[in-house]
Amino acid sequence: MSALPLKQARMEFKTTNEIKELLSEAAIVSGLDLTSFVLESATRQARAVLTERATLKLTADQHANFLKVLENPPAPSEALRRLMRVPPLPMR
Repeated sequence: MSALPLKQARMEFKTTNEIKELLSEAAIVSGLDLTSFVLESATRQARAVLTERATLKLTADQHANFLKVLENPPAPSEALRRLMRVPPLPMR
């Protein structure tokens, strides 16, 4: 049996007694302790939010137009040419 990795970050937050009781009951029913239940639920929701943010959803017409622009891009505008001449910021 390998040792569990040490947890280095701590989070604390306040809630109402009713919400704590609700979460505690749901944790027990799920067979988890309260911390594991809350972290698992929050992690699942965080991943869903970030995935939704990173996903581009297009209708069939939008998809066709997108492919058309990729295959035949417009000529760069003067504003784009000026932007491309700006030196990049240094990496941190």
